[in-house]
Amino acid sequence: MAKSDTWAKLVFSIMEKASGKQITKDINISVSPDFENPSTLPDKNPIQIKLSMGSLLYWAQEVYQLAHEYCHDLINSSYDPQRKDEWFEEVICECASRFVLIEISTTSLAAKELFSNHFIDYEKNLFKEETFVFEPKKLSNESFEVLAKLRANHEWREAERHLANLIMPIILEDKSFWKSVTVLASFKDENSFLDNLNLWYKKSPNVSKPQIAKIINLIS
Repeated sequence: MAKSDTWAKLVFSIMEKASGKQITKDINISVSPDFENPSTLPDKNPIQIKLSMGSLLYWAQEVYQLAHEYCHDLINSSYDPQRKDEWFEEVICECASRFVLIEISTTSLAAKELFSNHFIDYEKNLFKEETFVFEPKKLSNESFEVLAKLRANHEWREAERHLANLIMPIILEDKSFWKSVTVLASFKDENSFLDNLNLWYKKSPNVSKPQIAKIINLIS
């Protein structure tokens, strides 16, 4: 088995175990440096995942991109049209990438024996990447210009990364958080962002609610 297959299967296994959801469709993974961004088409059969890479030899980068896209597949929200608050799903999928990097570094014998701190160092460096800093509590204001920009551009990674940095410590408190992610597909365009977060809390399993409540408190 190619090492890249090993990491891919670990990504799927970690996310499926944490979320309690298993994807039954086949998955076709394409790799090219010509892809502008990693992306996924969960409504296709097989599911189409594109990784924006020159080679699968960059294993930490593969895990990072694949975990993000697989998180989208697990959530399976509307792709066309995308909901206005789908940008928050991007934040959670960024956190999924970090979670999987940590899990692989601590639970995979291959990662620990062959690559030492390679995966965890990659995860730590994500906190050092450029961010657009804003006060998260202002997101509860529907007229906040940052919220408007996030809704207009779901690929605004600098702002999404800032929020992911704030949310990640809450997520790491308990893996049960991931059992709530599929509920993100329930976001409604007629809701305010805060209403969508409250809907997420209401429809999520009880084991996930304490962490979701902390995230809502961070924002409201």
